[in-house]
Amino acid sequence: MDKNIKWAIYARKSTTDSEDKQIQSIDDQISFAKEMATREGLKVVEIISESRSAKVPYKREGFDRLTTMIDKGEINGLIVWKMDRLSRNPIESGAIQYYSQQEKLKCIITAEKKYWPEDNALIYAVEQGMANQYVRDLSKNVKRGMKSKAEKGHFPNIPPIGYLNSKKREKGAETIITDHERFLTVRKMWDLMLTGNYSLPQVLKIATDDWGLRTPNRKRLGGKPLSVSYMYVMFTNIFFTGNFMYAGKMYVGKHEKMITVDEFDTVQMILGKKGRPRAKTHEFPFTGIMNCSECGARITATEKKKFVKSKGSLNTYIYYHCTGRKKYIKCSQERLKVEKLEETVHNLIGQNMINEKFYKLGLEVLGEMHELETGSRQEIFETQQRNVEEIQKKIDSLLGFLINQTISEPIYKVEKEKLEVELTREKIKLSETEKRAKSWTMLTENVVHFARCASLAFKDGGNQTKREIFSSLGLNHRLESKKLLIDLHSWFAVLKKGEKELSTEIEALELNKILNTKGRSEAFASLRPRLCAEKDSNLRSP
Repeated sequence: MDKNIKWAIYARKSTTDSEDKQIQSIDDQISFAKEMATREGLKVVEIISESRSAKVPYKREGFDRLTTMIDKGEINGLIVWKMDRLSRNPIESGAIQYYSQQEKLKCIITAEKKYWPEDNALIYAVEQGMANQYVRDLSKNVKRGMKSKAEKGHFPNIPPIGYLNSKKREKGAETIITDHERFLTVRKMWDLMLTGNYSLPQVLKIATDDWGLRTPNRKRLGGKPLSVSYMYVMFTNIFFTGNFMYAGKMYVGKHEKMITVDEFDTVQMILGKKGRPRAKTHEFPFTGIMNCSECGARITATEKKKFVKSKGSLNTYIYYHCTGRKKYIKCSQERLKVEKLEETVHNLIGQNMINEKFYKLGLEVLGEMHELETGSRQEIFETQQRNVEEIQKKIDSLLGFLINQTISEPIYKVEKEKLEVELTREKIKLSETEKRAKSWTMLTENVVHFARCASLAFKDGGNQTKREIFSSLGLNHRLESKKLLIDLHSWFAVLKKGEKELSTEIEALELNKILNTKGRSEAFASLRPRLCAEKDSNLRSP
């Protein structure tokens, strides 16, 4: 090791790490680095530590100070616990790799290995890519888990005062329970607001001074009076009605409700400007998908109520129209009734729907194709598995050569790194084989089901079902002169062409009384290669 290298120790703990479940605390990281420096006889000139996430670049003061010192030549060696402590995003990972390649960083030491400027850049890129992917996968998994929890009726976050997260289950499976110590007190606060005789600060003063209300104790927070800003949040939170909002969508909760929806609306009216009730939101299934063909702005929807004298009733009408957000363009497009829009969509689906006989034949063909692909997939999988085993044997043999002093340590390191890169590539191929092989069959089955069943589902389905079917028809949904235009997916034309060409032969074979069961099966089998002759290379799953 070059004794002239000026070393810095860098330690980081993410703000998302819990105190008791983090990988390695900052103190432990620094202790490791100091032991390493002492053992190797390294000259440490700086110790930098911070508690910040490395997911987003340019957010860490400690890392910025580190890079500044590297640029000035004040340090040219790093000691860290693991590479992912330095960065978990591609921008800052690239900066560290650049410093190493330019030899501004002579060496990076971790608990696992040493990184040198002459090392293969691919090794570093793969390791940092894994760290970056870990953050991305973690975010997706957390969001998926929270959404699943919400769909089951459990609020996936800290509940408002009057409720608690249960701690009797494993992490991520907690439910919302009633806080018996505060539930009735918070209910009395709602009662005071419902009278209309108390302002929000007055209710807060009574609850704090007279009733002694305090927030529940948690690890770092709690045991304090509520703030005025929290009171506004609390009295506008739908959670107390037994429902809750998550990711812009309302869910029916399984927690005990404190007030009724009518009581909630009354409080919103009391808190609203000039006594007006809060604005009501509507769910329109086709908004956010269509654009105006004239000005390019989004298409929105409006609900109108009109009293019809002849019927003596108040009727509701829904219109879709251009938002007119692009002020520099004077848009002349007229609004379209929702009934006319749904009729157009239904007719469009009907025109591209396939018949029952063609649908069944298609599923039979896909079943046979799936069996063939399963066999091919197994052969590929076994070949890749053998490749992985062979590379691993080479690595093991290489270690034996080193022990027997057949090869030198520098040669061992170079060859081992090459084999490890190759091993990583083969493992990635192995993990992706099944996913790639399954994708075409699965997407094609979805297409066939969609072309047969979408019409009935659109007619009888709710708003969410209609929205999903509508968006799955194609691309570039737009309104022009009160007409709906969509660039349909190419597989609609492929299926309709196949149905047109083969339906006559299917009918003839079914009506042919001369053929026995075996002969009919053989005749139908002759149609199958023609059915799957045109694979769409860019299928989109409806």
